[in-house]
Amino acid sequence: MGHYPFEWQVQDLNAEDFKHFHDQFSQTILQLIPLAEGPVTFLNASIEQGENLLDLSKPKYWLKYCKRVLRRQRPVLASEKPILFLPVWGAETIIGIAAVQVDEQFAGVLSDEWLSDRSRIISREFFLQKQLSFDPVTGMFNGRHLHDTLGALLSIVQENIEPAGKSVSLQHVSLLMIEIHPRANNAEKALNYIIRAGYYLESFLGQDVLYHLGNGVLGFIGENLNEEQAQKLGKNILSWFRREGFHRIHIGINTIGAKGDSTGNQAENPPLCHAVIEQTWQSLRQASRRGPYALCSYSSMTRPVAHPLTPIKPSVPAKLRKLWAAIDTFAVLLISRDREQPDEAFPKRLLALVEPRAGAVAVNENEIFVFLKHANEKKALSWATGLKRKLPADLDATYSIGIACFPCIDFKKSDIPQNARKALLHAGFFGPETMILFDGISQNVSGDIYYGEGDLVRAVGEYRKGLEMDPANTNLLNSLGETYAQMNKPRKARPFFEAVLRTEPKHYMALFNLGVIHLTIAEDEKAIKCFERALAASRRKPEANQINDLLLQLSKLYCRTGRYKKAVLLLEKENILDETGTIVPARNALLRYLGEAYMGSGRNVEAVKSLQRATRFNPHDAYSLSMLGELYAQEDQGDDIALSLCLQAVNIDDRQWKHWYRLALVRYKMAYHESALEALKESLRLEQKNEESLYLAGQIYDKLGAGAKAAVMYRAVLKIMPGHKAARGALQKQSKTMNEV
Repeated sequence: MGHYPFEWQVQDLNAEDFKHFHDQFSQTILQLIPLAEGPVTFLNASIEQGENLLDLSKPKYWLKYCKRVLRRQRPVLASEKPILFLPVWGAETIIGIAAVQVDEQFAGVLSDEWLSDRSRIISREFFLQKQLSFDPVTGMFNGRHLHDTLGALLSIVQENIEPAGKSVSLQHVSLLMIEIHPRANNAEKALNYIIRAGYYLESFLGQDVLYHLGNGVLGFIGENLNEEQAQKLGKNILSWFRREGFHRIHIGINTIGAKGDSTGNQAENPPLCHAVIEQTWQSLRQASRRGPYALCSYSSMTRPVAHPLTPIKPSVPAKLRKLWAAIDTFAVLLISRDREQPDEAFPKRLLALVEPRAGAVAVNENEIFVFLKHANEKKALSWATGLKRKLPADLDATYSIGIACFPCIDFKKSDIPQNARKALLHAGFFGPETMILFDGISQNVSGDIYYGEGDLVRAVGEYRKGLEMDPANTNLLNSLGETYAQMNKPRKARPFFEAVLRTEPKHYMALFNLGVIHLTIAEDEKAIKCFERALAASRRKPEANQINDLLLQLSKLYCRTGRYKKAVLLLEKENILDETGTIVPARNALLRYLGEAYMGSGRNVEAVKSLQRATRFNPHDAYSLSMLGELYAQEDQGDDIALSLCLQAVNIDDRQWKHWYRLALVRYKMAYHESALEALKESLRLEQKNEESLYLAGQIYDKLGAGAKAAVMYRAVLKIMPGHKAARGALQKQSKTMNEV
């Protein structure tokens, strides 16, 4: 079965459009109403909301004129001030009111007829603007709208403009480009894959807007999302997609910060929107070279000097090489001022303290390498402790020290200064005035930096070196396992999680990650045990930040294995139906599994409510649509609606045998026997050992009077499930009928 994948019908205007098109709509009104003055205020004019038309920041008298607009169904000019209240129409209904100030002299000559015509013209213009921003493949907004929205936000960030309709200032804007790789053998399946992926992601992100830029590239704009937060979101997206079976996902990230903000990128004067998009595209291309699930931020490509593990400039190691040339045992200390404020006196005064007792090389105005010949770890720590007692009085500043020694496993002499840098980064986790000796955890810290940037190959190298130094370190074992899992190498990842659990049986992250590995390689029972143990561990550690994902995986497995009552207990306990609850990401999927669990437990009315909510979050969720179709048929809530829902499900995702089975079930109820058999053939093609489809096919053949074919179906059911009472009873009934004849 196939269908034309494009959706040409654009939804009528609604109140949400005022938020998405505020700037464009405002410009339209200012252009089409002579002598109108900004800013334009858009008000939700739903009659059902009554007194809630206005927020507290608007003048109280506005409410009187808004009600008058709704009652008279035409524009109204206020008498207190020359403010025009203009109805905005969606189809034949007022969906909003635009309030705009007009010139006082001009206001007196505006006729009711002219204003009413102008209201309709403006509403039509709004609809055309929405239509131009609509992507017919996914039903999402397109790249044109992303460009306009991003441009407006960048201007606000860079020029410190007060954002219209926003209660908080805008300090950062992050653009994420997410590249989907359809695994399909024709255009229709590729487009459906993109649609499914887009709406799946949109449901995870909640009510945020997602854009389809074409060819499976999705865009997301994060307001007040700094680079660290954007990278965290990117990693979550990669994890969501990987666990749901999407086989290749890449993400490019670009963050623009306000002028003077050193934490974010800053575009040129002022930022050009297409330049920011181009930069994000470059980071996406870099991410595509890093593996099947990878991300890259633009700043990591363009600001290597700012990278915490940037190689030391050549002149520094050249001086250090002269010091260690004929030395087989030594230590290198990296001393850094905790307050990074340039101080030309710092290196000179520190060098005076250090020399001639040790060799020293200044790195910059805040950092100095110190070389200690014939020093092992104990001597290096002792020397650094002695120096520490002298420095505060002399320099009036706190400082931290990273220490690395040679020899150290198979590290070369030239690696030791960078190891001291890693130790210093490690020290940063303990606050100012800290001294750390390079060890396996220092390698974990450097590995995490690369992992966070999506550079998984380098992360693996760092973690492996750390395990050479500290083979039993559970953090390193778990980190290396996670990285292999992210590289889509589940069997290579599994031994590392198992090693963690041999040492710490209640290690939450290792239990969760091992469960995901079992799930990936189709070991459902083992996955359930791991997730249940992880859930128990998370109850003791409420701070565990992956509880939502854990609930998702566990409820999915409970439903897949028929443990419907356990799924209901799990999800009802977490108040999934409470829209004010804390679980926002994955709400759609959790609602879907709660609906499936209710359905499997025979609680059909509750199942319908849960699945209806799930489809509001994600109207392209084939699973929810399919189950709703079956439930509507069972509960006699409209066979035509049930059929439409089941058809939508197979059109969105035709790879699931159960979608075809439910379509056949509804057709069978409607007595469309031939088309029901066609759907069952697709279901059995996808899953041969599918007793539900085989039994339904037997029932249909019985209805058609094809007893021999029906018997073949029933015997096939019994071969799979010898205890299937209905199939055995049908065969016995057939046999009795034949004997009577």
